[in-house]
Amino acid sequence: MLTAAIGAEPRVTVDPDAFRVEADLPAGLDAAAHSAVLAALATADRYGHTLTRVSEFVWAEISREANVTTTDSSDAAYRALLGHTMTCTACRTGAACPDATKLVRAWRETRR
Repeated sequence: MLTAAIGAEPRVTVDPDAFRVEADLPAGLDAAAHSAVLAALATADRYGHTLTRVSEFVWAEISREANVTTTDSSDAAYRALLGHTMTCTACRTGAACPDATKLVRAWRETRR
């Protein structure tokens, strides 16, 4: 999702407990790309944004435990979330979207 949003391959590191994904943010992200980045981060267990004097990047961590229990229903819930965020005007412009919030919660519930 981050690759599609920013047009560059993120860095991925693996540790015993989680996968960590970091993506450098290009200057001048448009509203649609910004929304796509936020939607991607919302799917992670933990996420954040780092801004230094020389770089700006977002990061996301996905628990290995959550991946062990992934089922078809989790995939369906994720597809529903992704489909919504790609077509919803509010999501694409970065506005608050209660439907996206509900879909994220539903997807996270299927991962437990």
